[in-house]
Amino acid sequence: MTESRAPAATPVRAGAAALATLAAVSLGAMGPAVLAAPGAKPTAAAAPAAPSMKTDAAALRATTAALGDLGLALLRETPGPNAVVSPLAVATVLGMVQSGATGATEHEIEALFGTGRAGAHAMRVSLPALSAQLREGNDGKKSPLQQAARVWIDPTVAKAVPLAFKRRLAQRHGADAVVVSFAETEAARTQINRWTAEHTAGRVAELLPAGSIGPSTQVTLTAALHFRAAWDKPFDAAQTEPRPFQAASGGTTPVPTLNDERAIAQAVVDGTQLYALPFATAYDLVVAMPAPAAGSAGVDTLLKGLTGATFANWQAALVSPQPVRCSFAMPKFSFAPKAGSIKAALERLGVKTAFTEKAELRPMLGRAAPGSHVDDVHHAAGIAIDEQGGEAVAAAAATVKPKTLAAPPACAVDRAFAFVVMHRASGVPVFIGRVGDPARSE
Repeated sequence: MTESRAPAATPVRAGAAALATLAAVSLGAMGPAVLAAPGAKPTAAAAPAAPSMKTDAAALRATTAALGDLGLALLRETPGPNAVVSPLAVATVLGMVQSGATGATEHEIEALFGTGRAGAHAMRVSLPALSAQLREGNDGKKSPLQQAARVWIDPTVAKAVPLAFKRRLAQRHGADAVVVSFAETEAARTQINRWTAEHTAGRVAELLPAGSIGPSTQVTLTAALHFRAAWDKPFDAAQTEPRPFQAASGGTTPVPTLNDERAIAQAVVDGTQLYALPFATAYDLVVAMPAPAAGSAGVDTLLKGLTGATFANWQAALVSPQPVRCSFAMPKFSFAPKAGSIKAALERLGVKTAFTEKAELRPMLGRAAPGSHVDDVHHAAGIAIDEQGGEAVAAAAATVKPKTLAAPPACAVDRAFAFVVMHRASGVPVFIGRVGDPARSE
């Protein structure tokens, strides 16, 4: 399918949900795929052209809601009192896999975004269109969202990778492609992690942990994001002071808190108090606080009841009224990125075939596809909010490996045994013995 630039779609108010915007990732700005030699610098080109298929407002809203559902599902899977996820980062990497898949592998990924043709349209058209919107600046200002994407291909399969797959990656996601030898496992892992760090301002230093790739790795698909924006109206650091904060665990403790008197867009939806704090460009930080009666478990209860469509309701509620001037206070917070596998979470969401030897990756690997499968998907995201504004980073990677040969059954002699020195032809036992402690010599 030929893909070319499409008319700009209706802008989406990115601040509708912090988790789906500040930590959102898309692949972009890297231009058409260029298969460079190991160590060579890939050629960068213009930003990817948007798909030519019609992308209407309803399709964009459905894809936005699906991203919210994916983000909420991943957030619920993330342990600890503090967490941040990047649903669009994961969706884009899955979209890259989907671009090189067929059959059940392709359909299970698409099903995250809709049934039948709706899911396929979301992955091929609506998701790239939304990514393009997030990349756009506002009122002539540069976008605070910096993105990068790359596909790393082992030389043993580079010639087999169909040109159509690389073209789809470039057109839909702006990804380029380079050759890297996974036989040099640590060198390859270091190179990919260094690239990720460079595109996340050094915040995601080790997206791929030791053992995540190996000599048999065929392809690794990566995406990285760096978001940094100042507040529309910065806070005065001199007014930051400790204020009591009730933790999810139930205890109350003083934490550094931003303070200022300002006009704040706010609303109450289904008992949840919403505040929208604008950045200087086209993004907001939306804070959702359960009612006091909900107690310490309120935020968990809130998250369990949310769907991706909820964020559109929040958006509408915050846009309608005039901002209210109030004495606003909000804790400073900072969560460092922590990389981890989300394979199990994706399997629970229905993406299963891709991780098995039934995966159908011929559009990605050509004649090298039989038996190849997605080995794992890694993800990391972090965010910091202070007096000046916000900074968020995210990265995701999917690794592809060939069929795993079954290990031979174990034949360990690991307990006391008897032995016979036997003549093969006659069966005569020349010696018979017992070994109860081979460490002793008698």
